[in-house]
Amino acid sequence: MPEHPGIDDEGGALWHPWLWQITLGAVLLALAIWQVNFHGLGDAFANASYGWLLLAMGVYIISRIVHAYEWRITLTKVGAPPAAGLFGALLIGTLVNSVVPASAGDIVKIQIVANRYRLPRAGLAAGRGAEAVVDAAIMVVFILISFALPGVGFAPADLLWLLAAGTAVLFAAAVAGSRLMPAVMPRWRVLARLPHAVAGGVERYWPRVHDGLEVIRRPRLLAIAILLNLFGWGVDLLILWAYGQTFHLHIPLAAYLSVTVVVAMLTTFPITFGNIGTYEVALLSVLALYAVPADAALAFAAGTHVITTAFNVALGLLAMAAMGIRPGEVFRVRAPGGGVKGDGQA
Repeated sequence: MPEHPGIDDEGGALWHPWLWQITLGAVLLALAIWQVNFHGLGDAFANASYGWLLLAMGVYIISRIVHAYEWRITLTKVGAPPAAGLFGALLIGTLVNSVVPASAGDIVKIQIVANRYRLPRAGLAAGRGAEAVVDAAIMVVFILISFALPGVGFAPADLLWLLAAGTAVLFAAAVAGSRLMPAVMPRWRVLARLPHAVAGGVERYWPRVHDGLEVIRRPRLLAIAILLNLFGWGVDLLILWAYGQTFHLHIPLAAYLSVTVVVAMLTTFPITFGNIGTYEVALLSVLALYAVPADAALAFAAGTHVITTAFNVALGLLAMAAMGIRPGEVFRVRAPGGGVKGDGQA
C-alpha cells in the first residue's frame, strides 16, 4: 500500500477520491453553463429582488432551531444536552458538509456533542440512524407526491415504487427491531460464538444503541418526530419559494415541491464535492419540466447554491466562536482530558 495517499508504489500520482468529485462537479457545472445565454443569466442576477433572502435566511434559522429540538427528542434516553448546544453542533456540522465531501458533517455533529456533553457515541450514532429512517420514509412520501403531479416525471415509475416499497420495509423493520431489541445483550448462541474481545464490546455498546433507538420505539416520540419532519419539509418548501421570488420564477407551488424533493435527495446522497455541478444540473432538469428558461433556472440554481453555502459557512463559524471550538477541535476523537462518562464515550 502506498505510504502517502495519492501516490503509488512507483511514485506516480494517483487521483484522490476528492479530486474525482471536484472534477465531476466541474464537468457538470460546465454542462449546465453551456445550456444558458450569458446575457440572460446576467440580467437574472441584476434584476433579482434580494430582499426576499431575508425571509429565506430567517426561516432557515428557525428550521435549524426546530431541528435541534427534534435531535434532543431523539436523544431522550441517551442524554439531555442543551438545545442551544445541539443547535450549535448542527450549524457546525452543516458548515463541514458545505466544504468537505462525503457528509463528514454528520460525524462532526456526533463528535462535538460526545466531547462536550460526555455522551456515548454509540447512542448518538444509533439516534442518528433512527432519525435517518424517519427522514427516508418521509422523503419517499414526498417523492411519490411530487411524481404524481401532472407533467412531472423525473424518474421511472417502477424505480420510484421500488424505492417506496424498500423504504417501507426498512421503516417497518427498524421500528419492529427497536421494539423487540432487549435492553441488554441477550445470551444468544450466535453472540456466544463471537471472540471474547468482540463479545465484550458488543455487550458494552448494546445498551447505548438500545437507548439511541428510543425515538422509533415509543409511538409518542415517533409521532412527534414525524410531525417535526413534516414541518421541516414545509420550511424547506418555504425557503425555496422565497428564493424563487428573489429570482422572479413564475412557477406553481407544485414546482417548488419537485425542487424540494430533488434538493433533499442531493443532500442525502451527495455525489460531488459540495454538490457542485450536480445541484445545478438537477435543478435545471426539474425546472425545465415547468418551462423555466435555462438562464433563469441556472440563476436560481447557482444563486441559491452560493448563497446557501455562504450562509451555512457564516453560521457555522459563528457557532464555533460562540461555543469556543477551534477548527482543530472539530474532528477531535476525544475530549480534552479523556472526556469519558462512566466506561467511555464510544
